[in-house]
Amino acid sequence: MAYPNLKGLWPFVRSLLVLLLLSPATAPSPHSEAAFNWMDAVLDDAYAGRSVNTDYRLFESVKKHHPNDQILFLDDPYFDLSGFLTSKNVAEDVLIGAQVPKQHIMLTRSDKARNSRDFGHFHHEEETHQPPALEKSLRNGVFEVDYASTHFNIYQFHWTDFHAPMRAIYLVFDGEDLKAGTQLVQDVYHWMENLKDEIWVFDQGWRKDKDMYEAVQSADWKGIVLEADMLHNLRRDTSVFFDSEDAYKSLNVAWKRGILLIGSPGNGKTEAIKAIIKGASVPCLYVKSFKSPMGPEFGIRTIFKKARQSAPCILVLEDLDSLLEPMTRSFFLNELDGLESNHGILTVATTNHPEKIDQAILNRPSRFDTKYVFNLPSPHLRKKYIDMWLLKLESLGIVVNGDQYASMEEFGQELALQTEGWSFAYLKELFVSFQLSRAALQSTGVVAGDTTQEIFQHVETLGKQVVMGASSSGDEPDAALSDALLQTMRVVHMGRMAH
Repeated sequence: MAYPNLKGLWPFVRSLLVLLLLSPATAPSPHSEAAFNWMDAVLDDAYAGRSVNTDYRLFESVKKHHPNDQILFLDDPYFDLSGFLTSKNVAEDVLIGAQVPKQHIMLTRSDKARNSRDFGHFHHEEETHQPPALEKSLRNGVFEVDYASTHFNIYQFHWTDFHAPMRAIYLVFDGEDLKAGTQLVQDVYHWMENLKDEIWVFDQGWRKDKDMYEAVQSADWKGIVLEADMLHNLRRDTSVFFDSEDAYKSLNVAWKRGILLIGSPGNGKTEAIKAIIKGASVPCLYVKSFKSPMGPEFGIRTIFKKARQSAPCILVLEDLDSLLEPMTRSFFLNELDGLESNHGILTVATTNHPEKIDQAILNRPSRFDTKYVFNLPSPHLRKKYIDMWLLKLESLGIVVNGDQYASMEEFGQELALQTEGWSFAYLKELFVSFQLSRAALQSTGVVAGDTTQEIFQHVETLGKQVVMGASSSGDEPDAALSDALLQTMRVVHMGRMAH
């Protein structure tokens, strides 16, 4: 296939890159000046005229300008060299080639800001008027780094072949053989395969997320309000699994388990997953999307391959109905319950819309053996959750009082009655908004009055949102949905399937 002649575009591209000068006061090192000159020539050679194999043309160009050096080529799209070097305290300005005045640098919203609402809104993001944090990364360019007494020039390229995004990394270094470069590559892969207070997250590829791990550490089964038998069964099914390999083997059945958490948003599914992850001493793999640079089938394959390599582990598929597409359904089923072994994998999935999931996934026990339905909380559970929050407010020195109620017990009962149809998420928002309004009053010197009436004012405001949310969602009433699920899936005793 003939490629368009891009040689004439390179001067224009170079003029655009000048806009990315980081600091006029930063003087490039002699090595960096030479590196940029090489990079300039490499791009000019590689993208001029015709090319039938872009990565080979790039290699030839790099070799042309480094005739006496060793060169290692990597085309792994997930090779996280920058992450590894960052963990070794290599400065950011090195990784984006700041010593070289002109580079193709990409600005993106930082992972911390981008992930602040990952995993079922794990992180509480305060309202702020500050601009979002930005991260710089090298798109096409070269940077230098010293590692294990060897000086490396590292070239990175991105391009598209037949609509597929491509990436190439070339490690250029001095030496009699490839030993120094091979050691660096091995060290990067070793670092990539091992978690340290992190969670694996798949989003177009695998990355390690420390913020998500830290968010999980706040989880506590004591803070999860569910019916006692459902809570007991859920804890048992997840905690006992990883200690039961011999039991599965004695029964001659595969040591794997699938659990599906079903229910409308805000009723405890995500909090339960957090508690499951925290209580397990195995790696956790969290999937945001099946999409990958090579398509969703490749993404699904990559996800289960990583899970098998990490087993025993927990594989979390949150919002399964959103992850699955008709074109990838069969491929997903083959990975979940096909010929390849999923030995030691506990798959925990959630869905807000089980009616959108194929019956072959919902009803076959070897795929999701157990289902738990997270309904809107009953008056009893709302009262329990309210009592928990009243104690929390008391521990913060916030006194809830009012002449209309003889005791907090009576107030809690009335509040539970007035919040019919509310999810736990709305109940939490009730107390958070009350707490913030109290803080605002105190900052102005206003003396608190009847706090119970103030809480009921928030109930009135949030109650309108509850009604609007229910009417705009188009979902079935929660009780009707639960009844349909009970008939369709033969769920018995709060989530346990009859066998």
